[in-house]
Amino acid sequence: MSVETAKRYFELMDSSDAGTEDVLELYAEDAVVKSPRKGVIEGKDEIRQFYEANSEFFVGGEHVMQQFHEDGDTVVCEGLLDGETAAGREFEGIALTDIMTFDSDDKITEFRAYLDYSAILSELPSDDEVPSFHGN
Repeated sequence: MSVETAKRYFELMDSSDAGTEDVLELYAEDAVVKSPRKGVIEGKDEIRQFYEANSEFFVGGEHVMQQFHEDGDTVVCEGLLDGETAAGREFEGIALTDIMTFDSDDKITEFRAYLDYSAILSELPSDDEVPSFHGN
């Protein structure tokens, strides 16, 4: 059951029809989110604020989930993230691993995100500024 909830999470995150409240329905009241960008976020009210800020930061995106590994009450989700920030920075194929822990009602009690935000935030040189190592 928890793998289905994890998959539903990513469907909601990528849906233009879903909102913050739809995602929050998957969380327990006292849930904790651990994010490399914001640190520890505790309780649904703070998690709501986190997701609302994310919806302003990311103007588009898609999770390309590749693997789900379930062990007891924990699901490890592996995939890639494509998208764009509000500042116009586009990114593709950013590796991510999200770890979700669930309670007996299949609600997320802990969500740990492992994502290389530096790959999203840093500016990459244009192709003509990258030296060729192939003798061209």
